[in-house]
Amino acid sequence: MELFDKSDKEQAEGEDEILSYLKEGTEFETQMTEHRSELLFKLSTEIENTEGNLKKTQQLVDKLKKHLKQLQELQRVLSK
Repeated sequence: MELFDKSDKEQAEGEDEILSYLKEGTEFETQMTEHRSELLFKLSTEIENTEGNLKKTQQLVDKLKKHLKQLQELQRVLSK
């Protein structure tokens, strides 16, 4: 009888260990999911900011090109 009690105890300890590993795995998976969500949010924000900055930069380039053409035209007129 004592042999069966020892076997049951060892089995219960083994099951507790397995459950502990499963719990740790679940917690790790939850943390990874949260971290992934945070990274995706940060990436989305950075993409939006970069697109906005690119648009502003392109607008500035367009204004500078227009201003350059005006200066070149003025120089051409005054050189005659």
